[in-house]
Amino acid sequence: MTPSEFTADAMVRVYLRGRTLPEVLHAAVVWVAEARLSSGRMPVLDQSLRTDIDNQAIAPPTGIGVAAAAERPAVCALLQPAPA
Repeated sequence: MTPSEFTADAMVRVYLRGRTLPEVLHAAVVWVAEARLSSGRMPVLDQSLRTDIDNQAIAPPTGIGVAAAAERPAVCALLQPAPA
C-alpha cells in the first residue's frame, strides 16, 4: 500500500467512526479518496462522497466495542469489595 493509499484508507476509516462498508465499496471509496488526494483536489471527502458513504455505512452491532463500553460505566477497582 502506498503512503497516499494508506492515508486515504485512514481518512475513510476516521470518517466512518466505527461503521463499516462492504469490502468492495470500501475499496472503491478509498480509491476515489486516494485519487483526489494525489491530485491535490480538496476536499478529499466532499459532501457528495460523504453522503454516499453515510447511505451505505453499516452501524456496528450494539453491545460490542467502544460505544458499549461507554454506556456501561466502569467501576473503579478501589470501590469494589475486597476478595474473600
